[in-house]
Amino acid sequence: MGVDMIKVAIYSDQAATAGQIERLIFDLCRTKGIPAETEVFHSEITLKKEIEGGAGYDLLYLDFPAKSKKGVIAAGRIRKLDENVLIIYISEYDRYMIELFRFNIFAFIKRPIDFQAFSELFLEANQRICKNNFYFMFHYKGEEYKLPCKEILYFESAGKRIRVNLKGGDKEIFVGKLSDVAERLETGKIPFLRIHQSYLVNYYWIRSRSKTGVTLYDGTKLPVSGERKKKFGFAYERLLEEGSHF
Repeated sequence: MGVDMIKVAIYSDQAATAGQIERLIFDLCRTKGIPAETEVFHSEITLKKEIEGGAGYDLLYLDFPAKSKKGVIAAGRIRKLDENVLIIYISEYDRYMIELFRFNIFAFIKRPIDFQAFSELFLEANQRICKNNFYFMFHYKGEEYKLPCKEILYFESAGKRIRVNLKGGDKEIFVGKLSDVAERLETGKIPFLRIHQSYLVNYYWIRSRSKTGVTLYDGTKLPVSGERKKKFGFAYERLLEEGSHF
């Protein structure tokens, strides 16, 4: 997947509806020149596992029957797992709108799907996604690298080198100081927290924490040093208060 490509997940227990949404997205992306990758789900369990595994979707379409409250419950579960994904909810009626927007739903689309309304919302979502995607750049051995910050799990200092650990297990290396990296990322949209002399972690990839360490969504466990514990705890709590959580 290219660095500028957006990842779109589509959930519907109706194959025809999922296919319609996917075709609309393909048509829009071809017309507007937007690189996108789509993945269709007919099982909530499978979708949940992918998100838990750090799939990192940018946009998620949730299609549920109007009379069922399962969609509201699903939206709440997904928001707990991923604070960043834009969720567009699709249904015949808007009876659960108030409850849905508690989970920071990006938009609601009423069935039958209107192409013009769908197009406007998709383009607006794409604009928001592109605005939020920013990159960490560095030079190494005569080459310039550009990495999407949302795909960086953590930076690791090893002597005079910095190892960038990415989603999916990929790694990049460059020469530098972790303190300089932290300073460069201070004003970015994605918060990185210094938990140790050797580790700078993407807040959004932290799944859980204890008194002595953190666990990331991919299962990686990293230590929190005693000297960083207080400052890290304060920053983590502040981000929790500022963000959506339930």
